[in-house]
Amino acid sequence: GYSSIYKFMVMVDVTQGNLFGTGQYIKLRGQLGGSSSYYELSYRDPWFIDKPISFTADIYSTTREYVDYNKEATGLGFSFGKSFTEYWGGSVSYKLEKATIYDIAEDADDMIKEQEGTSVTSSITPAIVRDARDNHLDPSRGSRNSAYVTFAGLGGDNKFIKSVFDSAWFFPVGKTSTTIALRGRIGFATGLFGEELPVYERFYLGGINTIRGLGFGQAGPRDEDGTVMGGTKELIFNFEYIFPIVKELKLKGVVFFDAGNSYNDDESIGELRYTAGLG
Repeated sequence: GYSSIYKFMVMVDVTQGNLFGTGQYIKLRGQLGGSSSYYELSYRDPWFIDKPISFTADIYSTTREYVDYNKEATGLGFSFGKSFTEYWGGSVSYKLEKATIYDIAEDADDMIKEQEGTSVTSSITPAIVRDARDNHLDPSRGSRNSAYVTFAGLGGDNKFIKSVFDSAWFFPVGKTSTTIALRGRIGFATGLFGEELPVYERFYLGGINTIRGLGFGQAGPRDEDGTVMGGTKELIFNFEYIFPIVKELKLKGVVFFDAGNSYNDDESIGELRYTAGLG
């Protein structure tokens, strides 16, 4: 594959969705790219200890090249989830990660240089989701609303809080297999107890998953040299008009309009960057 962020990459994914006929799920995934690598082993039991509770565990190792520094990390995590009704569900996750910041550019901002070296993050994340889409892979109506809050400070070196609310809505247009999709996201993050927010936990907006047509981090703060810095707050809006091209192949086209930006602590949420295009 090819990505404007990760460049050329090779991906291998081996999944068993019904381990030993128990309904349990195990996956081994590897991704090797020009600017990143990622390896993960994950396991999921949808009916943990004969209860209507899901249990997920994973271990991973990753390396990624950012604009002014590189990050190498290994970690493990586990989570418990439960469906409350047909549409409502929640989960609680724990993650322990050891990360190293290295190969920092000489002209990098002092904020990045101060975080050089290795640190440990121990965090817990409660989340709640309401998913009423008619199809999880190819929705044409309904909505998905989610919110999570990550608290890091249960031991480890990093101490911060980070929260995101995400809302996506889908509306069919007549009987033409055409859909209008609207999505909005808002997020906040800050260091706690006098600690700085880790540079890799900041919001970097720009790219296919945030604001299309912009490069990584281009919608947000920059230092005096114009290098992207990421923000401690984010606001994103996406509008899509999705239409069929070849129905049998589920091949679709999209006209999109994106708006958003990230902001520093001393900036208020306001000015947005705008993009539009075809896909």
